This record gives sequence, C-alpha cells and structure tokens, in this order.
Amino acid sequence: MRIRALATPARHGYLRAIHLPTPDVIEAILCIAWEDQSLDTRARIYDILESMTTTLKLQLREKITVPEKIATISHFLFVEEKFTGNHHAYYDVNNSYFDRVLLTKTGLPIMLSLLYITLAQRVGLICHGVAFPGHFLVQCSDGVNEPLIIDPFRGGRLWSMAECAAFLIQQGVTTPVQEMLTPPSPFQVIGRVLRNLKGVYIAQSNFGSAASTIERILIVDPQSAADVRDYGLVLGRIGLPHMALIYLERYAKLAPNANDIESVRQHAKLLLGHVES
Repeated sequence: MRIRALATPARHGYLRAIHLPTPDVIEAILCIAWEDQSLDTRARIYDILESMTTTLKLQLREKITVPEKIATISHFLFVEEKFTGNHHAYYDVNNSYFDRVLLTKTGLPIMLSLLYITLAQRVGLICHGVAFPGHFLVQCSDGVNEPLIIDPFRGGRLWSMAECAAFLIQQGVTTPVQEMLTPPSPFQVIGRVLRNLKGVYIAQSNFGSAASTIERILIVDPQSAADVRDYGLVLGRIGLPHMALIYLERYAKLAPNANDIESVRQHAKLLLGHVES
C-alpha cells in the first residue's frame, strides 16, 4: 500500500467506516468520493438525506403495507425528485460517486439502489441489496411475504421472481434465485462500488487512480486474486516495479492455475529486468 494515500483524511475516514462493528457503507462510499475528488461533501449529502427522509415520513403517514410504502418511495424518488439511471453515459466516473449521484440525480444501478435502501431503512422498512451479476437491485420485505424486487435504475420498476430467474439464466448463472437474493455484506457492496471505479480508471489509462482504488478494494477483500493481480499490473504502470513484483508473486500463489498465469509471469520477468538494470 502507498503510505501517502493511507495518510490522507479521506482514507482515514474510509478505514474508520469499514472498521465499525457494522461497517457504514454510505460513510465509506462518501469517503471514496472525497479521496478521489479531493472534496469532502459528507455534511452536504447527509443534510440532503435528512431532508428527503423528513419529506418521505410525512408522505408515509397514511401508508400501512409494504407495497404501499414502496410505491410511495418510488414515486418520491423517480417522479418527484426525478432520479434516473444514467443510460446515456453509463461509464462516466461520476456515476460511481454517491455525492455526485445525489447532486446530479443520475447514476449506476448500485448507487441508486444504495440511495433507495438508505431512505427505505430510515423510514423503517426492511431493505437490502440484490447483487445480481451485471445489475444491482433492491429487495424489501415485511418478513412474511415474498420480497418485492425493485429496480431503481429503471424508475423503481418491480421485478417478478420469474423475471429474476430469467435474468440469471441470461447471465449464465445456475444458482437458484433465492440464494442469489441473499443480501451482500457491507464489504461486498463497497468492493463492488470500487470495482466499478477501477474499471473506469483502467479504461481511461488513469493508472494512479486505479492503484488507489484497488488499494481500497484489497482492504475489504484482501484475498481477491484478480485485484491482487491488477494492483501489481498498475503499480508497474506507475513506475513502482519492486512493489509490482510483490503483488504479481502474491497473485501466482493465490491463483497458481489461473488461465493468465503464464502471461503474468512473463510480465513479471519484464519488470524484474527493469529492477535489475
């Protein structure tokens, strides 16, 4: 890990958020945005969330059932507040920063889902994420009936269990729907947010930002072989061959039978040449 990055107030905030007895996902992702943008917007965002919660509580006074409450939340977010999925610029880095999503009212599925879950929990609903491959959703339940599956990226549209099953089959997933509805852990959610950012930064050849992003992934998922490999590769790109070799060697130990292990070893040999020259 790069000591300079770990010393920043934003990184300290991130570490505090994830090391709470119950990790604070919203605080963690706001610290991610703070570090990357060099701007601490937490107070402003919490004020916005508090204002939205107050409005929602008033609208929910006469609502009794979970479907009624879900319909009210969805109408508030997607009709009154006009939040929407960013279909046109899906890979814009701002779609992965929670503060930017609240201010621009558009973002990725996981960001809109986290907003939905946060507000729903603040008004007393039992809501969790649904970490389907390629698409993040929300599930809300009364604890008795089948959960409602909500798609905040598409205006709060409800998915049936049959649609969930069909989507998983389309993605090549054979795991039963009910197993896939197991709520992801806070670390899994934070890791998914960061991997979205990693993908954007690598696509932009912004290897410095990619490295700091992977650092934060490895804090919540230190045994992720793919992220260990990618960290080694981007460290080589930013002129840190000694550290790069350490992580590529670690990757070889974590995934000795990986399909790309030979190409990674060849890359390590090239880095070793730079170190020894």
